[in-house]
Amino acid sequence: MTEVRVGLIEFGKALNDSVALPGLGELPGGQVSLGRAVRGARARLKRADRILADNLRLGIMVRKKFFSSDVEPVTDAGFLKDVFVAVGRRDLGNGDALELYTDDTVGPDMSRQDGVAQVVAPAYDELTGFRVQVLVRDGVLRFGALTAFSRGGQPMRVLGLFGPGPVDELPAGRPGTVLLGFQCDVPPLAGDTLTAFDEPSHDHFERREGVAVVHGLNDLGNGSVVAAVEVPEGRGSVFTVGTRARVLRPAGTTFNERSTVVAADLRILSLARGGVAVRTNGGVRTFTVGLAFRDLRQNDVIEAYVPADAVALAPPPPAPAPLVDVNAASGPELAQLLSPEQVAKALELRQRQGGFPDVEAFGVAIGLQPHEIVRLRKRATAGRVALRETGVRQLDI
Repeated sequence: MTEVRVGLIEFGKALNDSVALPGLGELPGGQVSLGRAVRGARARLKRADRILADNLRLGIMVRKKFFSSDVEPVTDAGFLKDVFVAVGRRDLGNGDALELYTDDTVGPDMSRQDGVAQVVAPAYDELTGFRVQVLVRDGVLRFGALTAFSRGGQPMRVLGLFGPGPVDELPAGRPGTVLLGFQCDVPPLAGDTLTAFDEPSHDHFERREGVAVVHGLNDLGNGSVVAAVEVPEGRGSVFTVGTRARVLRPAGTTFNERSTVVAADLRILSLARGGVAVRTNGGVRTFTVGLAFRDLRQNDVIEAYVPADAVALAPPPPAPAPLVDVNAASGPELAQLLSPEQVAKALELRQRQGGFPDVEAFGVAIGLQPHEIVRLRKRATAGRVALRETGVRQLDI
């Protein structure tokens, strides 16, 4: 199974910004603005055009009861519903969004162990799910850390850490309580080992440049297609030739929309506005996009993005070697370009006539063939000198 985006929760749109849960504190409130919010789904934190965090889990989700200040747990919330959630982050604020998705193929990086704790006693309640009393045996257990039980199961985020009051971390030798919520597909047992993992630090994972909906297609027959696209109303989108792109295929209705990522890590091959090739759409909402993806279909969504490590993934070509000045280079420097006999002849001629007017005249003077002079142009130059009168002729190549 590949990535399927199931919903979007936007913060700052709910009637209430937060709600207090006994023993847990304030949970931020958001509104389901796309698809559905499903408890246990994986999530990405989106702030403006940046993806700041990935592999979060919608571990706790509650909503307010009608005409009451009380809250109740929910497993599923539909379009335009207000929900209050815990995902292992304390910095969710107005303007942020959680992009909810499922993906059974690509999981988080769990190669670096950060801490190990032994479960002393598990507990469960219907509002906040599982919490376990633990003793940290090694390393450190941190709020928001990615964890897993040794008996298996899905990775889980630490939604709350108490020792006994709320703390940011539990060091080795210290007992405490870990809130895991409804992430546990393997119920915890006394004696279980809970391992925490250290994740690479990122300022952000990727920058979302924009989206455009496909309205028409032209198969070029060479493995690529040109699509007529339109940026949705109210969405600022910047498409640039060479930028990465992925293709999402929507399904369902507005109240239950899901989008499957059917292609990723593509490159935008071409852009055109009004039939004229351009490097960027320049803020225009309708244009054409060239992609090497022949299965592109009408109503697909093209999402342009820039990974945070794009420079590392595609390093710039090395700077070219400096050109050798045939009018100033030493013998060893000329030897990078010529045979020993040609170097000796070049030095003799240069001393006799004061230099060469250009690379072509230099090549002719030392007896190079036309194709050798063409190659030499890429590696040599002729600095300006005061020439003495000679019989050297230039070759028009």
